[in-house]
Amino acid sequence: MKTRIKHALLLMMTVPFILISCQKNEYNDKPETTAPAAGQLKTDLVYCGTPLVAPMVDYAQSIAPATVTVMNDATNLLVKFELSEPGWFINLPALFIGTPGQLAALPGVTVDFNGPNTVYFNSTSAPFGLPIGPGNYANYGNYWEYSMPLSDLPECFAVVAYARIRNIDTNGFLDIWGKSPSKTSGYYLNYCRQECPPPPPLGGCETAYAFGESMATCFISIPGVQSNNWGWSNGPIGAGNYSWPMYAGAGQCNIGNGTHVGTLTVNYTPPTAIVTYTVFDGYVLNETHLFVGNDILPKKKNKYTTAPGQFPYKHGNLNGVTSDTFTINGLSGNIYVAAHSVVCDE
Repeated sequence: MKTRIKHALLLMMTVPFILISCQKNEYNDKPETTAPAAGQLKTDLVYCGTPLVAPMVDYAQSIAPATVTVMNDATNLLVKFELSEPGWFINLPALFIGTPGQLAALPGVTVDFNGPNTVYFNSTSAPFGLPIGPGNYANYGNYWEYSMPLSDLPECFAVVAYARIRNIDTNGFLDIWGKSPSKTSGYYLNYCRQECPPPPPLGGCETAYAFGESMATCFISIPGVQSNNWGWSNGPIGAGNYSWPMYAGAGQCNIGNGTHVGTLTVNYTPPTAIVTYTVFDGYVLNETHLFVGNDILPKKKNKYTTAPGQFPYKHGNLNGVTSDTFTINGLSGNIYVAAHSVVCDE
């Protein structure tokens, strides 16, 4: 398995952890939603089963200013940090997702230091991902998230969630960790992927579009568009990784009447955007049509067009694949993405 981590740190302290065997998820209450920082996107995952929600506490357990939520849909895992304490912001998030065996293969880690499945990280080699170097902190506001494919993970795994938060007034720091109710000598979370019900049949093939949540604008509401086609233009977005649900049959942009059929991911590192369509088990892709650019939609004769056949990037006759990828070069600045597909029952 590949361990994919976003943002890392060199710890200023020595902290042990326990990674436990597969059990049912330990917290079941969904947290109240807090607003993301300016420019920070939230992935509103259409999750399966019940999310795991746990408090994030300091090592003395004197304060619980944040929560960590772990959830999955049929294809992706999503981990969210949400800070609710006024006067603080997330200064440095870090995450480990994996098994004790993978931890044991990393430098600076001792396993079974205090009984079976106990794991010790030394103060300079905590395995939280790609080192960004001391002092490379940032303001993530009160929200941070990380997503990865479920295909990279076993049925059950450990999640070590860390954040260094900073006080706006004093500039003081506080280290907080996702806490298990069975804490012994450290903090850990245990998560087993939640089962997803079989997808409802479409009764053949349906038009589907990616829905970028707070970044989505329905075609029908875009000035200058003279069309009754439904669908969304998503943006503007800057450099980053994005994951959006795809809905089929959501006429008039009403997702309540649509069917969640898959996920669109966008990895934008100027000048390149990598856009991938992935449908859930039970569905296949027959066609994909994509627009990526600085304007909200493509134009034909100086007028916006919503006709998928006039989108500049297209793949036809896909013959029932479950994933399709476009690599778009020559981009700059903030961009919009409109992603159409024809999704069919498998």
